[in-house]
Amino acid sequence: MGLRFTGKLSRSFSALLVCAGAMVLSSNAMATLLAPGATVAPSPTASPTGAALIVDSGLKPFASVDGTSFSGTLRTRVYNNDPGNPFGATGLTFTFLLTNNGPDALERLVTINYTGLLTDVGINQAAVAGAAPVAVDRSLAGKVVGWDYTGSPGVTPGGNSTLLVLHTNALLFATVNNSIINGSVASVSSFGPAVPEPATLGLAGIAFLGLVARRRSNKWGSTDYLI
Repeated sequence: MGLRFTGKLSRSFSALLVCAGAMVLSSNAMATLLAPGATVAPSPTASPTGAALIVDSGLKPFASVDGTSFSGTLRTRVYNNDPGNPFGATGLTFTFLLTNNGPDALERLVTINYTGLLTDVGINQAAVAGAAPVAVDRSLAGKVVGWDYTGSPGVTPGGNSTLLVLHTNALLFATVNNSIINGSVASVSSFGPAVPEPATLGLAGIAFLGLVARRRSNKWGSTDYLI
C-alpha cells in the first residue's frame, strides 16, 4: 500500500523534494569545475547567453613557428554578468574560437593566467558548431588551462572549433599570449585574467612597510623616514 501524506507532513515532504532538486541542479552547474592538476570532459553550456560583452579581440592571426604546419585565427571575448557563470555576476567569462587554415589539424589550445582563481569550463555548440575538445586540463600550479583534441581529428583544415567557454571568479582581464599546438607551436594575442606581477607585489609590500615605519616614527617623536 502506498504512503499518503497530508497537511503539514505533505508540505514538509514537498519542501524536501524542492531542496533536493536544487542540490542536484547546483551539482550539475558545477560539474565542469576545473581544479589545479585536474582533467575534465567539458560539458555543454549556454554561456555567454544573456551576458554583457566587455571586450572582443577580433580575429587574431597566428602561424606555426616552422612556417609550414598550420595557420589560422583566434577570437577571444570577455564577459561579465553571465547567468551561466557559477561564480557570480562579477566573475569574468572568457570565450575562445579557433579557425584553421591548415594544412595540418590543430590539436591543442593553451590559455594562461588562472593562478589562484576558480575555473569552470564548457562548450557551446548551439552558439558555434565546430570541433569540440576531448578534454580540458589545468596545470598543477593552476596557471595554464589546456583545451586538448588528442585522440580526435582536432580542428581540421578549413574548419573551426566550437565555442570554448571558461568561467572564472576573476574581476579584471589583461592581454596575454596564448598558444596553439600541433607538433609545431604558434603564439597569438588573447585575453586572460589580470594577475599582479611579483615585482608589483614586492613594491607594494615595501611601500606598506615604509608607511608603517613612518607612522611609528611620528608616534615616537623620532625622525620621519621610510625603510
